[in-house]
Amino acid sequence: MLLSFEEFQQFKPAKPTYALFGWPLGHTMSPELHAALFETDATDAGYIGVAVPPEHLKEAFSLAKEKLAGINLTIPHKKAVIPLLDAIDDGARDLNSVNTVAFTGGRAKGYNTDILGFAASLQKDGVELAGKKVLLLGYGGAAAVMAYHCARAGAHLTITGRNLEKAQALRGQLQAALPESKISVCSKRHIPRDIQVVVNGTPLGMYPREDAAPLRFLPRKTEYVFDAIYNPPVTSTIRLAPGRKVQTRDGLYMLVMQAAHAQTIWTGRTFPEAALDTILRRLYGKMAVKRLHDKYGKKNLVLCGFMGSGKTTAGRKIARLCGMKFMDADHYLEEKEGMKIPEIFERFGEPHFRDLETKYLAELAQMDGIVLALGGGAVLRPENVQTVKSTGLLIHLDTPFYRIVKNISYSNTRPLLEKGDKLAQTKKLYNARKNIYHSVSDLSVRSPRLSEVIERVIKSI
Repeated sequence: MLLSFEEFQQFKPAKPTYALFGWPLGHTMSPELHAALFETDATDAGYIGVAVPPEHLKEAFSLAKEKLAGINLTIPHKKAVIPLLDAIDDGARDLNSVNTVAFTGGRAKGYNTDILGFAASLQKDGVELAGKKVLLLGYGGAAAVMAYHCARAGAHLTITGRNLEKAQALRGQLQAALPESKISVCSKRHIPRDIQVVVNGTPLGMYPREDAAPLRFLPRKTEYVFDAIYNPPVTSTIRLAPGRKVQTRDGLYMLVMQAAHAQTIWTGRTFPEAALDTILRRLYGKMAVKRLHDKYGKKNLVLCGFMGSGKTTAGRKIARLCGMKFMDADHYLEEKEGMKIPEIFERFGEPHFRDLETKYLAELAQMDGIVLALGGGAVLRPENVQTVKSTGLLIHLDTPFYRIVKNISYSNTRPLLEKGDKLAQTKKLYNARKNIYHSVSDLSVRSPRLSEVIERVIKSI
């Protein structure tokens, strides 16, 4: 629930309630994220967003002490709230930035859980910063948080950006708080070649300007890339990483963990890693749906690929994560016709089946909010491609051939592979179709592992 300041003045919570203060508030994932955290152990609590104009922060804060159990703060209140506090955590004081306030016994104490969220992200990926050479891109609020953790963890930190005076100012702030820290500033032309960790704290690459990039290439010894941006999940900076050689992470887990740490501060509750991972996957699903609408102007996801590529299995799981309905085009056709596809092939032939396929794809394309798995040959007709792409984003599951062979090895329901040498037939048909799948699709993902396919589909949107 999002409230205006005037609505918050009249608000009367019926249960323990927490809030996010910001201005302007706009779209925020915080209410649904905190609701998901409350659900992990059935905690009966609420979370609201409140649009608080800067001139009303003092009054809103006073009301919060009366009505709420704690608050989060975002731009432009992270510094402005500090004079209103009774106490402040060391990290928040060093950064001069507070994003979480706990109300206890009439007193208000401020914290910065962004630091904890960033630290948790690195810990999840097994990244140790002590002695590592870290490049920080940027010098704003998010960059300062990550720089502080890197310096405190013993990294050799190099800060760069377009405005080196601001980079120097951040260096001075950090060294004042952490006198033993090793921090330098350089221009982008003089980035050390032996950098091991790259951290992006700039908004460059964020939706809708996804092609903007703070770097053109990574230093040659880069091992890990972290980008605080999570929309898109695969940012322009992350795209610089060469495949499996460089580990990467976007900022969504940091968002989850800063919220989890805020709830720990407020209530003492902690969360199992499995529960946090589930919340993270669901948030990626919701982000995928949001991007499907906002970036692509589509309402459906459509999966194509060769028979046995995993469209149905992956599609069901993707639909569940995204909160969408799953539809299998072949199953839909069978239900409408009252007979199985092999029987249709045997009685009426392939051309008749293809005509039916075209007919029912037109019906399916008119549905709203579905993940649609196509039959292996559906995209052979250009009119089918045009139909499904009119309302859906077409994604190709480019499953390796050896995995396809394994998937269909025990199948007796493939009407095009009924006689003779199935392996030879499969290879011939696969070679005839593989370039078509690539040419008609909006996106293509490749992996032999189902879990990785699902993750890549959702993050590629």
